[in-house]
Amino acid sequence: MKTVYWAPWFPKDDVHHWNILFDDPKKLLTKVIKDVSEFKNERLDAMIRCPAFSTLGKNTYYIENPIASEFKIVDGKIEPVGENHYVTFLTNMNILMYGLSYIFFCEDDLELLLTGPYFSQTNYTKYGMLVPGKFNIGRWFRAINLEMLLVNNRDCFKMEEGEPMAYFNFLTDEKVVLKRFEGNDTLRKLSMTCGRSSEWWSNVPLAKRYERFLASKTNRLVLSEIKKQLVE
Repeated sequence: MKTVYWAPWFPKDDVHHWNILFDDPKKLLTKVIKDVSEFKNERLDAMIRCPAFSTLGKNTYYIENPIASEFKIVDGKIEPVGENHYVTFLTNMNILMYGLSYIFFCEDDLELLLTGPYFSQTNYTKYGMLVPGKFNIGRWFRAINLEMLLVNNRDCFKMEEGEPMAYFNFLTDEKVVLKRFEGNDTLRKLSMTCGRSSEWWSNVPLAKRYERFLASKTNRLVLSEIKKQLVE
């Protein structure tokens, strides 16, 4: 069994505390099994029993959009449409960063793969595609941002409430147990140091950064702080 610690992540200088928008990630396989039982389809039932799918699905978690949000892009700037939205901005002319960020950590070696919600019905993919990524959450500590590559020169972006936003796939055959924590100043600084490492340690492969992270016992410092901040 691998314990994975996770937390909502938002800027310290934000006047709000956005924890209210973050539900726990949900297991994809549980949802698929529920959907299949409703359809009562033998082929679908055989699919979820197939080890090739079930091994992938049991440690894949999905997150849903908490509030409907719509934006238009005018002169390179984001303008919200309607009353409800979360802080979102452009990192360049073609990439929109949806403001809900997450962070994960494991005291063991464990790679995390971020992908778009490829096994869920979504509408936002008409406007943008989630930029995927992978790194070892036992050897590095940085926030995961939901960056959307806008398609076909779109000048707008829209995501409905409850729409699946992303999948987090933990690349292990062992059972994964999620535990929630709340960030603090030390964890935020450690995360920013890793997240912005290219600014102070450029052109260095992740493997070398992992070595520095472990050699400096930063992994132990992160774990120690997380255990103080667990949300039981």
